[in-house]
Parts: sequence; structure tokens; C-alpha cells
Amino acid sequence: MPAKPNRDLTRYYDLLHVWSRVNRGYRAFSGLEANAIHRWLVDPETGDFSPQTIHTLMLAAGIEGLQPVRALDAGCGYGGTMLALHAALGGRWHGITITASQCVVGRKAALRKGVADSVTFANASYDDPLAERFNLVYGIESLIHSPDPAVTIDNLAGALDAGGLFLIVDDMPVDAVPEAYAGDLAQFQRMWRCPVMPSASQWSAHLATAGCETIEVRDLSPLMRPRSEPEIAQALVEVSGRRRWRDRLGLKRIGEAETGGLLLERLGREGIVPYVMIVARKRA
Repeated sequence: MPAKPNRDLTRYYDLLHVWSRVNRGYRAFSGLEANAIHRWLVDPETGDFSPQTIHTLMLAAGIEGLQPVRALDAGCGYGGTMLALHAALGGRWHGITITASQCVVGRKAALRKGVADSVTFANASYDDPLAERFNLVYGIESLIHSPDPAVTIDNLAGALDAGGLFLIVDDMPVDAVPEAYAGDLAQFQRMWRCPVMPSASQWSAHLATAGCETIEVRDLSPLMRPRSEPEIAQALVEVSGRRRWRDRLGLKRIGEAETGGLLLERLGREGIVPYVMIVARKRA
């Protein structure tokens, strides 16, 4: 049966979607224009700093060998990754998102590009039963929201063919978080709706239980460009000032998103929450 919808998380992303449409400054970081909501990284080969770098890294991780591709994007957002990788590899790409507004934007983008038959979207949870089979399953900065990562991985891996690849790209705390950063991490988790937030070793353990063997764990943090601690601290002060009036206008989730993002930037810069790509293969 379908998973119970997380209405708070849905409202959170719905409000961020609306805010990105009315606030030009926020839109530059929302992913709306590029149909992609994920981290900008430095391309190791070209030096370009771009949201497209993760796609280059995914191609290098072996997904090019999956022909024809039948991919599931678990938490697809606006579908930017599906559109970019379909352009590179062809195949069939299906994305699921709990946010209806993201689905609408993604479908319109696929129609504009003439690929609506091969890049599709569903307004659903990645914990819902899956009727299709895939040879590639991935989640980019999405599985972090799972209230029960073991259940989520088991569900997604159950739809993956033997020999297929499962990629997780996300913020993954170290196994032993220093006490000095525990408060920042807890506040980030609350503000970004990340109730469990597994480490890389915990994700790998869930994958193993679901029949997938981890073949690569890569820390992508060196490819990021975090601000200095003084810059982050000043930005937190500024966001706190804006929250006083935004909260009264019903925009509390906007302030939470901004504050959480800054805390994550600090945690990543200090090596407490690395940005990691895990590549696993489904066992026969």
C-alpha cells in the first residue's frame, strides 16, 4: 500500500517552490531555472563550478554501461538530472517526487524538450511500492529525508535488476560527530526535515541488507566551495533578522531552509558532514 505522505515535508518544498518564483535572489539557488536542485561542484577535469558536475561524476561511475538505461530518480525534484542524463545516454527515465508543483514544472520541461515519452514524472513517495523494473536507481540529496532509511532502500532496491546500479549522493555525517557540532547538526536536521540522516557506513549497511554490494564510496566535499566561518556566521545573523518578520507572515519554512543551509555549509566545511557519492551494485 502507498506510504503515508509526509505533509510537513510536502508543504516545505511547496513553499520553497513558490518562494523561488517570487524572489529572484532565492531563485538563483533554488534549481528552478536549471530544473536541478542539488549542489554545485568543481569539475575535476575542467575546473568548471556547476550543478552539472554531478552528472559527469555519475557517468564516470559506470552508468554509461547500462544500455538501454531504465532509470528511477528517487526524489527527482524538477527533473534536471533525468533531462541531462537522458540527453547523454537516451533510455527511459522515471522520477518520483512528493511535491506536485515540482512534477508540473518537470513535465513541462520534458514536453519543451520533446522527451515527455521517455522522461516521466509521478507525484508519489519513494517508499510507495514500485510496479516497474529498473537497471539504475539513484537519489541525489533526497533520501536524506527518509524517516526510515532501511525501509526506503529495501523498497527501491526491490525494483532494481540484478547487476543494476544504485547511487546515493547526499550529505552524510561522520559516524562519530564531535560534541561541539552536535547542536548544529540537530538544528540542521530539524530545519531541513532530515529525521535520521545516516552516515556513509550506515547507508552501505542498508544497501547490503537490501542485496546491493557497495563498490565505491567517494567524498565529493573537496569539489565544493564553502564560505569561511566569519562569512557563514554573518549570514546566519542576517537570516535571523529576516526571520522576525517572515515568520509572522507565515514564511517560517523559508527561514528554516536558509538557516539549515548555512549550518550544513559549516558542517561540510569542518568535515562533520561530508558530501558523498555511494555506488552499489545489485547482487544476482
